[in-house]
Amino acid sequence: MSPTMMIRPQITAASIRRFGTSGVTTMSRRSNSITATAATATAKPSTLQALRNRNFAMGLGGGFLLAGLHSATGSSNDFYDYRFKSKKDPDDLASFYGGEELMELFCIFPIVGQIMMRNGRFDDTGNFITTGFPGQLKANMVFSDEVNEDTGVTDWFNKRERFRDTLFGYTCWDMVINFGFRTLEDGTRECYHYGEYFHGNLPIVSQIALLVFKVHAQIVVWSTEHHINHYAFAPDDEEAEEMEEQSRANMPLFLLRKFFWSDLKAMVFGYDENDTSADDKHRQPSFLITSDSSSAETVSEEDDDDDNEENKLPFQQKAIQIQISEDIASDKRVMKNLLARNNTQGADDVKAVLIRRHTLTRARTKAAAQSQMDSGKEEDAAHSAPSQDAYVIAKDLAVDRALRRRMTRQRTARLRPSQKNLTKVDGLELDDDMDV
Repeated sequence: MSPTMMIRPQITAASIRRFGTSGVTTMSRRSNSITATAATATAKPSTLQALRNRNFAMGLGGGFLLAGLHSATGSSNDFYDYRFKSKKDPDDLASFYGGEELMELFCIFPIVGQIMMRNGRFDDTGNFITTGFPGQLKANMVFSDEVNEDTGVTDWFNKRERFRDTLFGYTCWDMVINFGFRTLEDGTRECYHYGEYFHGNLPIVSQIALLVFKVHAQIVVWSTEHHINHYAFAPDDEEAEEMEEQSRANMPLFLLRKFFWSDLKAMVFGYDENDTSADDKHRQPSFLITSDSSSAETVSEEDDDDDNEENKLPFQQKAIQIQISEDIASDKRVMKNLLARNNTQGADDVKAVLIRRHTLTRARTKAAAQSQMDSGKEEDAAHSAPSQDAYVIAKDLAVDRALRRRMTRQRTARLRPSQKNLTKVDGLELDDDMDV
């Protein structure tokens, strides 16, 4: 028996005599209402189930769409490649890319440097930690270079910096960028800023971060080119030093005041690249709009062949990639041994150990600079003073480790010729004995 038949009352002759015609009519209406309610209750679950299935399908489809978009746009390899030429001394360029000047230009605005770099700290393993987007940002850097054995000057220099943003232990995004220069065949130096990879794991946030870093890279390389080729390494001149300080402290404002209109005019009407007049000496337009701007494009497919290995940037060459990997492993090993020897128990102990090490490093650097009498001047005392900023400490210690590795490689290289000559002599003697 259906629920409707069970609920619906029976209307009989006795019911009519008892309640009258009006009462029977009322009972009939109530019976119909109960029947309709029961029918609605029976149909409602099927309707809700259909709605739930549709919402589930839409949610599933939206999830797949978001995952597809994130897979296509949330990560990128070789996501920028900017280069410019410079005739500056290679040691000065290495000092710039390994110093605080690049950090100031990288932060663009002073307030950003104060928030992200100056307020950083160290974790228990000696890694630099600062404010991220979102969560916290871990930064690691390693410096690699090579000195020309014939000339004694730096042939190439590379700063590899890795940024990893985490939130509650989850990696939101991971990025590696390279700064440095190489020596071209004509003797000039090609400086480069290269985004090696960006791997995003958090949808929407990853897309925003990747776009921001692409735009940020254009601003930084534009600022860096102007600073290096126009105002960096200023002579002992008060006006030149003031211009260098202004260009480094707040480059966007400096470029807006000094170069915006000249660059815009050159972009629209062109300019004479060979114009070296005194008035325009410091107003040459940005490399981004010169006739050589094609060098700022990504490496061509031909450069990916093994036959053109020498045309690649230093960190793209297989032999140097091995060297950089060894440098990274060496830095980790040195840091681990340093903290183990001092029996550090937390971040505070790590910071105290690194500050002491940084003080000794600065003192050694200052002594070495003062011993070079041919420089004609001593290092600025304020510049050589120990710093309490975690990023500066991390950067200086990384530079010191790179210098130590360079000296080790140079000593090893000086031993190789004598070993090779000895091997050749032994080989000749052995051949003579065999002939006899």
